[in-house]
Amino acid sequence: MVSIKDVAKRANVSVTVVSKALNGYPDVKEETRKKVLLAAEELKYFPNMMAKNLKQKKTKKIALIFSNFERADGRDGLLIQTMNGIFGAAGANQYEVAIYTRSLSEQQDKSYWQFCKEHKISGAIITGLKTTDPYFQEIINSDFPCVAIDTMLTGPFTGSVSTDNVKASKEAVEFFLDRGHRKIGMVNGHEFAVVSKQRLKGYQLALEERGILYDPSIVINANFSEEEAYHITEEYINRHPDVTGIFFASDMMAIGFMNRCRELEINIPKDISVMGFDDIVLANYVTPKLSTIRQDFQQIANIAFQQVVQIIELKEGTHITVPYQLVDRDTIQVL
Repeated sequence: MVSIKDVAKRANVSVTVVSKALNGYPDVKEETRKKVLLAAEELKYFPNMMAKNLKQKKTKKIALIFSNFERADGRDGLLIQTMNGIFGAAGANQYEVAIYTRSLSEQQDKSYWQFCKEHKISGAIITGLKTTDPYFQEIINSDFPCVAIDTMLTGPFTGSVSTDNVKASKEAVEFFLDRGHRKIGMVNGHEFAVVSKQRLKGYQLALEERGILYDPSIVINANFSEEEAYHITEEYINRHPDVTGIFFASDMMAIGFMNRCRELEINIPKDISVMGFDDIVLANYVTPKLSTIRQDFQQIANIAFQQVVQIIELKEGTHITVPYQLVDRDTIQVL
């Protein structure tokens, strides 16, 4: 088994320096710390210790990491549903769950490997990850078991869980088409979200299969934000008066749009039809009730937990898709 002496030898420093570097002591130069961390990672020093602890049942700790938490909108209830799903599964399997938030600056200051080591984490479930986040590529190459929610990750110790976003979005747009709509816009999230790319792909596929030319001018981003969707509403409608329906990549954006339409005395669905994505609790309480794609967030979280345990114990990860449901309420007009 690899020891701290092996790490010291590889990094060409003393055992004391290795110990200080791995434990975050401030009197170690940053260049030396990086050299020690690289040596430890190459020798798989800490993961081996983690495996020993798991075997002896000394630690069974799963980290639930919310990336970019400071930008999350708690009103959608998605984080609560995610936590419920994970805590329910963890309790049944006698695992401890610790919740952490990691902003972009925190990810830049401390690597994913360092973070997991310092917190004695057996495995991690991460949500809210952008493709531009430092952790994105680190997780793929890391030896720490990790499962990402709503992000496609492939690696020897990684897995991911999501709705089939391409298929679900394609079905949402087909729903418009089957009701006579031909000019269908889309309000997407942002270019650095995997789900945004997948939902756009589904939108494009639905149009392509019906022989409708894709028009990028009627597809815009609103950063999954109710407020941003609210503010783009009037200009979007004025610029594209021929659009009869809009597919939104999140319910919160659809609700922001609907609120502004109410102020502008634009009737939904008579003047313009709307379809959301998520089926958050608010979708059933707004007026009119929002048609949407329902994701089962508790099931997604539950499966994410099961998969991270599988990676810890069997070192086998994969991508799993969870069933969705199209919910037809009151926001789509038949033309």
